Amino acid sequence: MSGVLVLQSGAATARLLPAAGGRISALRLQPQGNADAVDVLHPYPEDFFDALRWGKGGIYPLMPYSNRIAQARVRVDGDDVALAPHPDAAPHTLHGNAHALPWQLESHTADRAVLVLDAAASPAWPWHYTARMELALAPSALSATLSIRNADARRMPAGLGLHPYFRHHSDAAVGYRPGAIWPPTPDFVAMASRAPLPQEIHVPARPLRAGGLTDYIGGWDGKATVELPEGAVLAIDADPVFSHLVVHRPDALTYLCLEPVSHVADGFNLDARGVPDTGTHWLAPGESLSGAMRFSLRPASA
Repeated sequence: MSGVLVLQSGAATARLLPAAGGRISALRLQPQGNADAVDVLHPYPEDFFDALRWGKGGIYPLMPYSNRIAQARVRVDGDDVALAPHPDAAPHTLHGNAHALPWQLESHTADRAVLVLDAAASPAWPWHYTARMELALAPSALSATLSIRNADARRMPAGLGLHPYFRHHSDAAVGYRPGAIWPPTPDFVAMASRAPLPQEIHVPARPLRAGGLTDYIGGWDGKATVELPEGAVLAIDADPVFSHLVVHRPDALTYLCLEPVSHVADGFNLDARGVPDTGTHWLAPGESLSGAMRFSLRPASA
């Protein structure tokens, strides 16, 4: 598809598709002290865009929420607000609608870009909101600052995050420290949290358990690492608003998703029922939620 914007800094490049849900289709970073750039992401196909069954690759924004809302209904101020379920997650919703809408390129330079979205109320999300994503590329890092603003006249639950698909091999060392584990139900909705077991604490970094997996991590400290196939290590550093992390790998082991997000799956409804530490944020009309994260590459020995 047309409309690819390429950012460049030294040997690093980031390919952006604003009209395809604000996606980053490919990212090459240069490990510190190394002249050779490395492909970080499982690639996203640039030749088509399906807003319903999107290609599994690249990075896309998670707004106005991440993951699922159970039964496609969200409890707000004592009322159940109906949403449109996603056919691949029915009867639940899936990942909001920001990645399914065309974003606008507000400004850009050789190594920076600002993408904006004005999302009218719709069956997918019956509140009007605006969103902004600022991307800054350096030779060894990509920084992203996300924000969402309630442009509606009613109070709105809100969340934000990014959904990257990293290149992966099954015995790669993966590092992160969970404060809590939210075991998912068979249809990937969270219900309650518990303390992590020793084998669930990936400090120091080590391979994940065998096979496909989906883990919901709460109380996350904003730091994670993953060893890429060439041996370089990709590090994530996220602001405290991203207090949750989703670790997902399909059964085919094609890629690894480490998703920094603000709330747990179905966090809005859990919060409405009084469940603590869901990461839910409620925005009054005109209020915003924002945060930044950084993806940086370093040699394996660093």
